This record gives sequence, structure tokens and C-alpha cells, in this order.
Amino acid sequence: MKKCPLIGVIAPILSRNHVQNIIRGAAVQAKACGCDMLVLAPLVHFTLCTREHALAEQKLFELLTSADFDGFLYIRDDVTMGQEVVEHIEQRLLQSNTYVMTVDEQEHPVFDSTQYDDYDDFCKIVRHLIDIHHYQKIYCLTGPEHSFQAQTRLRAYRDTLTEHGLHYDESYYTYGTFWVDSAIAFAGRLISGELSMPDAVVCGNDVTAMALIRTLQAAGIRVPEDIAVTGYDGYPFAANVNITLTTYARNHYQLGADAMRRLYRNITGTLRSKVHRPHSGMLIGRSCGCTSVPAKQLLSDTTFSVPRMWEEETLYDDMTPDLAQAGSVPDLLLRALRHSRTLYQMQTLGIYLYEPDGSLRPAAEREGDALPKLLDSKPVQIDHAAGFLRHTQEPECLFLSPLHLNAHQFGMIALSFSESERVYDRSYLHFVSTLELMLERFQSAAAESAPEQTAMRNTLDELRETLREEPELPWTIEMLCQRSGIRKSTLQKYYKQFYGRSIFEDLIGFRIELAKRLLTETSLSISEITERCGYSTESYFMKQFKKLTGTTPTLYRKGK
Repeated sequence: MKKCPLIGVIAPILSRNHVQNIIRGAAVQAKACGCDMLVLAPLVHFTLCTREHALAEQKLFELLTSADFDGFLYIRDDVTMGQEVVEHIEQRLLQSNTYVMTVDEQEHPVFDSTQYDDYDDFCKIVRHLIDIHHYQKIYCLTGPEHSFQAQTRLRAYRDTLTEHGLHYDESYYTYGTFWVDSAIAFAGRLISGELSMPDAVVCGNDVTAMALIRTLQAAGIRVPEDIAVTGYDGYPFAANVNITLTTYARNHYQLGADAMRRLYRNITGTLRSKVHRPHSGMLIGRSCGCTSVPAKQLLSDTTFSVPRMWEEETLYDDMTPDLAQAGSVPDLLLRALRHSRTLYQMQTLGIYLYEPDGSLRPAAEREGDALPKLLDSKPVQIDHAAGFLRHTQEPECLFLSPLHLNAHQFGMIALSFSESERVYDRSYLHFVSTLELMLERFQSAAAESAPEQTAMRNTLDELRETLREEPELPWTIEMLCQRSGIRKSTLQKYYKQFYGRSIFEDLIGFRIELAKRLLTETSLSISEITERCGYSTESYFMKQFKKLTGTTPTLYRKGK
């Protein structure tokens, strides 16, 4: 095993609060264990987007068979992934022969699982309706019948009614999807009279509870006066309904941390200290019939929120019109990365583009507030997961997502934050989708002129390699035109389009790279290095060296 284990996390799109908190807990525990964490983060709801786009998004999961991974944390979500994607992921996980820990799932024939026992907590919700409000007729809308969580919550509901001597039969509980559609269908049965009106409905999660309240209110049914409704999971208190929701805050953060800790112990045999963040308990709203809300609940938890001032400063961002003016793909990438300032606490953002052989070329990156830069690094193979890491002293947490539009594949994008508990949000989805639209524009234009572009690229690749090998020569634009057989204006235009820099910006870069090698590998004087790198004066050489490296030649040599 490598000195720093690499844990892969398979997650659905982070549209749900509980998935975000599982990732946060896992990331903090991974850091405490000294592990790198690579989150394979699809950015689509597989069951809602077009099939062509959903199939292309699955290319991300080719990484699952990479030998670089020491273990996987698998957060399965049937609602946003769909059965086809789940089967595809699990087949690849089995092929990897790597240890897998599922999060909050029922027993798997091969994978281990860390589960959150909802039984006692869900009983508390039902008891609240009975003991505090004295409701007699209580329905339950739970999740899918095959779901471990749905079955546990339904069992808690039935046992609590039995404990209090209250009647229920099969018409009192309904299996759903843990999503809006099942709440709307359930509300329709109440509104039409197919189901008689109960005193209360206890929902298996907050999403269905909020959707049920909205649908009932739209039909003129009052909550809680006509029907009380409760949720479960503990989404942010000010829910998207005009009445506060009574729910139970499930500690998903702790669930993620515990799953990561168990995974680490099982792959290394070492037990590390437990990350702990107490965050669970009843949240009393008015949807159950309570008329007062505990004061401490009115203080919203801002730990993971984006500051209001930041939102106001970045509300308008001219990314779309700016990117539309890009004249080349390198220009597009630099412009896009300048707009990454809208991503709160972004630490690094790297863009990788596919090469013809299927490898991924590191094309551009930005670190924090530094200026974005184009890269000229070795390609990363799609099965080399560790190639996306920066290999820093501290453990890394990276969100890796595909760049594509329907079946048109462009590459990958990798995001990290300065805080372990930070995850991507809606602004990142907007950033990526805008970039994808613009990459599609360039790919379509390139396809129309592919033969001419290929011949031009081959010629300029040879010319650029000559500049790299002999940067010390007194190159002029006329010499380069003669050597390549290309007119001056055409040469300058396509060189900048292909490489993102002008010819002489590139030449200066090659000269400084040569100078750095000579400073570290030889004992030549600064004056001799100046001459060998093609500079006529030492002062001009030192000025350009400091501009590109941030230090003087002498200090650079001492530092190395």
C-alpha cells in the first residue's frame, strides 16, 4: 500500500443536503486518517436528463478499475442514479477487486456497510404526534420497498402505533420514492377521497413532507389544521414551504465520518481517532400542530453556508458573454478559470482535455487567487486515478467530474476547496455547464475544418519543438515563416490559437526553462548562462527571469 492511501468516493449529484453532509464527514475523517480522497462526482440527475447525456456522464466511472485506489466509499442513491447506473457502478466495483464500504445501505453480498439506525429516532417523531398532539389516525409515506432506510422507518412507525394501541392496516402506509413524485401521488389520493383523511401523515424524509404540504395547500387543505405533516432527515430549518416543518435531524455528517473510519481500519488494520460532530435531534416546527418553536432552532447553522456578502458580490458574473469572445480553446480555458473566483473557497481548479489516444492532457489550472495558467504536462491515463492529485504534503480532497455535452466528450474537471468540509454548489454547476457549451462550440467548428487544422497543427508542433530544443538562437518571425512555409499573419494567428501564447512568449518561456536547468545542473556563471540562453545583456535576462519565476537567478540556484 502507498504511504498515503487513496480513497475513492462514489456519490450521486450533491443536490441533497444529506449526501453533502455524508461527504463532509467522510472528508474530515479521511484527512484525520492521512488519506487522499477522490470524489467521483457526477453533475447530473441520471434519471431526469437525456439518455444520451446520462450515458456519456458514466465515462467518469471508468476510473473505478484504477489500481491506484486502496478502497471505496459508495453512497448509493437509487433516485438520482437509477437502477441502470447503480448496476454499472457495482459491476465495475466488483471488477476492481478493491475493498468497498457502502454508506447507509442494506446488507450487500460482497460489500461491507456502515448503517445509520433510524429506528429509535423515527419512533420519536411518531411518539411526538401521539403523546403531544393526541392524534389517533396516522398515515406513513415511506421510501422504496427495497430500501433499508424505508423499511426501518416503516417498522418504527408500526411498532410505535402498536405500542400505543392505535389501529393501522395496509392502507395506512404507502411505499414511495423518497422524492417529490410520490408525495404528489399520495396527496392526490387524499384529495380525491381514495384515502380517507387522517389526523397526521409522518413522511419518510423531508423532501416528500415538503412536497406533500405544498400539494395539500394548493388543494385548499390546511396544514396542520386539517392534516398534520412531519418529515425526517433535518433539512435546513426554513424549508421551501410557508410553514416550518417538524422533523428529526439525522446526523449524516457523523455517518460519513464513521463509514470512512471503518473503511480505513479495515484496509490498514489501524484504528484512528474518531471525528465527532454532534448534530441530531428533534426540530419542532408548526407543521405538526405545535404553536411555538424553540428559540435555539431559529439560529440557523451557517457552518457550511456561503456568506451573504459573497453572494451579493458574485451574483452577476459575465462568464457567458466573456467566454463567447474566446478565439481559441486555450483562450477559452484561461477566461473560464478567471471566472472561478465565484466559487467560494476554491483552492484549485484543473481542466483536463482528451487527447486522440483517449488520455487526458492537463490543459489549464488555477490555484486560489493566483492568475490561471495553461499547462504543458504529460497526459493522464483514464485508469490512473492518482494522476489527478497534486501530491502535496497535506491529504487532498478532490471532486472529479466529466466535461461533455451529450455524447461529445471534452475531458475532466477537478476541484478542491481550502476547507475539508466544503462541497460544490449550484454556482459550480453553472460554471461547468457554461464551459461545456463553449467547448462544444469550438469542437463543432474544429470538426468542420479538421483536415486543414490537422496539417497546420502538425507543422506548428514541429516548429514549436525546434524552438524548445534551440531557444538560444536569434529567432525572428521572418526566419520562422521561412522555416514553416506559412505566412506571417497565419503563423501568428494559429500559433496563439493552438498553444494559448504568442510565438515569442513561448520562446521566452523555453529560454527561462533552459536557464533553470543550467542554474541547477551546471556551475556556469550568470553571465555565461545569459549568453547560452540567447540574451544579449545580463540585465535583460535577469529581468525576464524574475518576471516568470518570481525570483532572481542567484536565489533560484541557492534554493535548489
